[in-house]
Amino acid sequence: MKLFVAIALAYLAVAQANVLSFESFLPLREAQQRSPRIVNGFPATLGQFPYQAFLAGQTAGGGTLFCGGSLISDIWVLTAAHCQVGIVQFTVRVGTISTTEGTVRTSDLIILHPAYNPNNLNNDIGLIRLSEPVPLGGNIQVVALPEANLGETFLNREATVSGFGRISDAIQGISPTLNFVHLNIISNIQCMGVYGAATIIDSTVCAVGRDAANQGTCNGDSGGPLTVNENGQSVQIGVVSFVAAAGCEAGFPSGYVRTTHFRDWIREQSGV
Repeated sequence: MKLFVAIALAYLAVAQANVLSFESFLPLREAQQRSPRIVNGFPATLGQFPYQAFLAGQTAGGGTLFCGGSLISDIWVLTAAHCQVGIVQFTVRVGTISTTEGTVRTSDLIILHPAYNPNNLNNDIGLIRLSEPVPLGGNIQVVALPEANLGETFLNREATVSGFGRISDAIQGISPTLNFVHLNIISNIQCMGVYGAATIIDSTVCAVGRDAANQGTCNGDSGGPLTVNENGQSVQIGVVSFVAAAGCEAGFPSGYVRTTHFRDWIREQSGV
């Protein structure tokens, strides 16, 4: 235990200068106050991410919040559980890189993972069933999901994340167009040194900017897909969950839910 603490504090000394406490995290659903997007990334082209979904959730109080999601079948969307809390219905857009275009469906079933913990964002995953199927083909395609494999870490793999979240900490409001950025997967031990063992568990995966430390996700990107390339196919290994409360451009890792750990649950709930 003393050795672990020493290692953790040594990492924090590098990552946070004189700050000797774990970095707090921010769920990326906070779009209704700080609507966000991919930071320091690149604009997507139509058809580049044909599985990307844009979610507008209506709350019981009449408000709206924005999140991302991924199409895993013609009628099911994968997203983050924290995007679903308090939502009575989603308007879902697919086949577009714009928040105002595309094929539109509404939700008729919202499923949060039963073990979702809002205090540390463990098991931050959920499913949305569409009111009717979307037509697959062209700019609307499903994303491939990995098989259940608790031992697969994807360590040091290059990954890609996409979303409509804010483009910087200084700019308010979600991006009207889809953006993406390339990331590198880091170890959970390294990520745990930043956020602590309560937040970073086996079913969490973390990533940092591939080309610069200030690249990553931001508010409004929640629920979106983190993918790796497998034989020319995009395979979703994570669901966007959180960033450091210090800011999306602060250089800390971004956090995701590992789909490999929830593959059986996804299949049981959706048949996918």
